[in-house]
Amino acid sequence: MGLRLRIFLGMLLVVLLALASTGAVAYFHSQKQDIAYNEQRLQRKEAALSRSLDYALSRHSSVLSNDSIAQIFTDRICELADVHSLVFSLYTLEGVLITTSASLSDNSAPPLLLLEESNPALSSQHSRYIHVEEDGETEVTRVYWVVNGHDSEPMMVASAKYNPRKIDEKALGAFLSRLAPVYLILFLGATLIAYFTLQSITSPLLRLKQEMSEADPLSDGPHIDYRWKDEIGALVSEYNELLEKLRSSLDERAKYEREGAWKEMAQQVAHEIKNPLTPIRLGIQQLEKSWLDNAPDFEARLNKFSSTALAQIDILAQISQDFAQLAEVRQPTLSKISLEQAVINSAGMFGPEKVIIEGVNASVVADMASLVRLLNNLISNAIEAVAEAGSTSPVRISSEISSREVIIAIEDKGIGIPESELDRIFEPRFTTKNHGLGLGLAMVKSIAEQASGRVWVKSKEGEGSTFYVSLPSGK
Repeated sequence: MGLRLRIFLGMLLVVLLALASTGAVAYFHSQKQDIAYNEQRLQRKEAALSRSLDYALSRHSSVLSNDSIAQIFTDRICELADVHSLVFSLYTLEGVLITTSASLSDNSAPPLLLLEESNPALSSQHSRYIHVEEDGETEVTRVYWVVNGHDSEPMMVASAKYNPRKIDEKALGAFLSRLAPVYLILFLGATLIAYFTLQSITSPLLRLKQEMSEADPLSDGPHIDYRWKDEIGALVSEYNELLEKLRSSLDERAKYEREGAWKEMAQQVAHEIKNPLTPIRLGIQQLEKSWLDNAPDFEARLNKFSSTALAQIDILAQISQDFAQLAEVRQPTLSKISLEQAVINSAGMFGPEKVIIEGVNASVVADMASLVRLLNNLISNAIEAVAEAGSTSPVRISSEISSREVIIAIEDKGIGIPESELDRIFEPRFTTKNHGLGLGLAMVKSIAEQASGRVWVKSKEGEGSTFYVSLPSGK
């Protein structure tokens, strides 16, 4: 059950409860009025009877016997009963009937022993007793009170049998029948009021929901309009303000991301260009030294430098092409290539005093340019780690060949990597150096995975590191 239906049913329930409560209060109030009317009417009749008895007794100054009382009131009692529409009886103090306006079968002894000894409450002048009894299917009220003589002593007990006025069921039905159309009109009016009130409450919420689900926060669409300055209006105003803030925030974020993408691309290109330039620079320095020393193998060294330099220059050209194409970066072309040639293209210009190559005579399935870039990063990092450790040990490149894969190992005796950082070493922008962007090893991992390979490292701080690259075998 939705909020809208719950509010609507709740409002109708309140109306129904109010109408039902009004009817119940009216019914019980009418009952209470009838009870009060019967009590007041009984008191009036009782007072009138008492005055009539006192008047009749005042005409006889002597003490009257029971027979005298019966003689005096035999005719008078019927007259009083007819005037007041009740059954009037007189009893002795012992509860013996003296005379009555009704037949003897309709008068039984009082339910109480009206002797002063057994009922001390009747000794007072104003003592009275009311007894409600069943008379067939109706209830009747009998009231008993003490009648005193001239000496203020109790003389006899008077009793009046009174039929209370009952609630007129037909009148009550007529009252309810007249009230029913009014209640129906009130209920229908309350239903309409509840419906339109609910519409005024929920329509802005529904519109807010629709705009939040369908509208593009980046677009300059219209805000929600709500003319009332109430709680819903405050909510709508807050939504409009948040929408403006969201649009401004998204614009700023988009601008920041565009600038960040260009910055990251520039950093990546700078990092990629630096790796091929380093061995080219070292090769030129070694070639210059050989020329100045008139080395007999200068021509062989020149040829070797030329081949490795051309390979590195091709990598630079490929990097520039990738950067020019931006989003359309060249996908690697996987083929069976010589691992030894890739290692020579990457490490050849560092010289045997910095890099020792052992047992890499194998073929792998990879992209030559990408593999050289991978080796450039790992060899450059290894040489830097050795230099930071103050060691002169060369970096060793070896391989382990199996039928399914070739594992390349690049081992150095450098500063090593703390154990706490080994799990994050291949994350982008994470670096253990005081310089650099933390992109090299992330790129190494990406190139290895593009060739269906993997990369991992074993390192001990202060002793060195060994990076392993697994590539599919070209056998």
